[in-house]
Amino acid sequence: MDADVKQWSDFYHDELTDMTFYSILSRKIKDDYLRENLSRLSGIEKEHSDFWRQNLEKAGVNPQPTYNRLKVFFLVFLRHFLGVFLTARLLEHGEINTVRVYSEYLKRPDLDEDFRLRLQEILDEEIEHEEIFEKAMEKSSDTIERNKDMIYGISDGLVEVLAALAGLTSIIVSNIDIALGGLVVGISGTASMSIGAYLSKKSETEYKLVEEEKKILFRKKDVDMDYINSIKSESKTSALYVGVSYILGAAVPILPFVFLSKYIALAVSIVLVFVVQGFTNAIVALSVNVGIFRMAIRASLLALLAAFITFMVGFSFHYFLHISII
Repeated sequence: MDADVKQWSDFYHDELTDMTFYSILSRKIKDDYLRENLSRLSGIEKEHSDFWRQNLEKAGVNPQPTYNRLKVFFLVFLRHFLGVFLTARLLEHGEINTVRVYSEYLKRPDLDEDFRLRLQEILDEEIEHEEIFEKAMEKSSDTIERNKDMIYGISDGLVEVLAALAGLTSIIVSNIDIALGGLVVGISGTASMSIGAYLSKKSETEYKLVEEEKKILFRKKDVDMDYINSIKSESKTSALYVGVSYILGAAVPILPFVFLSKYIALAVSIVLVFVVQGFTNAIVALSVNVGIFRMAIRASLLALLAAFITFMVGFSFHYFLHISII
């Protein structure tokens, strides 16, 4: 029974936390669909918390109506960086976890039948929550694509330029010269990534325009010039987002070399890239609905692996071929 009370208490406080966050977020966003549903979900979470409170009281426990203030603060804070819809994806992650936990609890053979029926109702409502957030994400596919373009650009800039700087550190003495070398790599990478993004999106937009022309030709829809112009601008927009984000990512590992000696600068750059790479890939994980922590750590470690490989290549050139630039 003690184990049940502990788990019920956790469920109670989790539901209160979700209730509070949904209520706060509903007052801060402009999207009508999500705002109305968040307000409604807050009320449903209140009912769920009441269920767990009542069962705790039956077990002789008087639970305190407290919620995880740190979690609520962190989620509200993240909204300013992620935007409403990626925050919705984060909420969906939480709902999936709740569904998983409640589903496991329902498998217990010793549950009272009335308790089981009410918990099944709660589980069904939690599944409905997930569907609401999924619909919110579908409405924001263009925003998500732009965010992904920026994040991939930042990620590429971080990894490629850090790898180049690590290799240059092995054979160049001056930290300023290393920074200049990284800048050259960053500029060339920006041009390359922008052109690649433009060409990739251009073929996609041309296909969309052909499909739109077919619909108009067969009178399946009227001409919508605003929509057509938005399609035509997609390739330029994608190139701009990728290019700007790439150079921003490249600046992260370059800047320490402007102010610090080369090995200290390399160490600082590695730490910065590890953190930023982890954060940006956590956002990617949110947008595609996969494990956040695993993807963030994997991306950060791969960035460090790339830097280590190029550092060893540069070190080999210096050690075996006696190549050094003063």
